[in-house]
Amino acid sequence: MATTLLSLRNQAKQQSDMVNSSFITDAEWNTYIQNSYLELYGLIVENFGNDYFTQAPATGYTFTTDGINQFFALPTDFFKLLGVDVQISAPGYWASLKMFTFADRNRLSVTNTQIPMAGQTIRMFYVPRATIPTADVDTIDGVNGWEEYITVDACMKARGKEESDVSVFAARKAALLQRLEAEVNNRDAGSPAVIGDVQGRRTRAMMYRLNGNQLWLIGNGMPGWGGFGGDWGFDGEGGALW
Repeated sequence: MATTLLSLRNQAKQQSDMVNSSFITDAEWNTYIQNSYLELYGLIVENFGNDYFTQAPATGYTFTTDGINQFFALPTDFFKLLGVDVQISAPGYWASLKMFTFADRNRLSVTNTQIPMAGQTIRMFYVPRATIPTADVDTIDGVNGWEEYITVDACMKARGKEESDVSVFAARKAALLQRLEAEVNNRDAGSPAVIGDVQGRRTRAMMYRLNGNQLWLIGNGMPGWGGFGGDWGFDGEGGALW
């Protein structure tokens, strides 16, 4: 359920017993709430499950190779990478790419090239950065009441500035962290713990790696699995065949 910045600020004031206090301005409250939201967002993404904030396949970020470059800019709202695909044929036929290690950045093959050939459509799935609420009407999606973490953490910050006891809020925050561990990581209760690779990606004609604020591609751009594209000379365990 979406909650506005104004609602979160009012809740924090009420819970910290500072409704009529001018010791902390609304601008300061907003900063506390924004920082607490970023903390919650990071916890969900890093520790409990990336799939809450990623795009649907139809809205994945795409770009096209030019036959000249290996490095391509990441989306402006990029936070965490989930996967990279190359389009084999239109419409909607994609192959998942594997990541190459830094040690294999100069890998050569008699049938492959390091620079992707032009005209290849690449799709990225990623977790975007959090959208920070700045206006009172801006909303935060607490999903399942998890916005309570934001108000409790904001109360701790406010009470800390006031040099008041924060132990009650610290205990509530610890309990909320336990709740997050129990709820967030099990979003799909019916799914197995491990997803099998049913495609059997046997060759790796194109591979990817993050490089600072860019996506680094090696390979001529063919599908990267099955009987298509040139092989980099890896065996099934990642070792060199020659």
